[in-house]
Amino acid sequence: MVAELMSVVAVVGGGVVAGVFVAVAVSVFPTLSLLPAGQYIQLHREMGHRYHPSMPLIVNAAMVADIVLAVIVPGGTAKVLFGFAATALLGTQFVSHLCNVPINKSLRGLDPESLPDDWRDPRPLWRSWHRLRTSLALVALAVTAAAVALA
Repeated sequence: MVAELMSVVAVVGGGVVAGVFVAVAVSVFPTLSLLPAGQYIQLHREMGHRYHPSMPLIVNAAMVADIVLAVIVPGGTAKVLFGFAATALLGTQFVSHLCNVPINKSLRGLDPESLPDDWRDPRPLWRSWHRLRTSLALVALAVTAAAVALA
């Protein structure tokens, strides 16, 4: 019963994370990239409030489920795959907290109507980090699904 429940949490949680990240990558962020700097800053700050704490909790739930499954399922291949999926989700968290979140926080103190002369638009860097964490989330989802199929 525990393995079945953890499998659902791992697949659904991983699917939500990957789905949200893909939606941001293909729709939300390209739209943000079209905005003038001041409007971008205002909208990005607003959107950030909606993602926290939901996304970190969902990523952690999926990661913990993968870890539990890596420990409790019989068979070597599924164990390794669940461990790999958990590691990919941990990578997603690292990229989020060490790369994207600091950029998000740097926007909080800015006046969108009066940007400093030396302000550098963080959108290209934010997009690069987001693509990495999206890729990690997609890998985690695919590997989790394969592990569930093999378990």
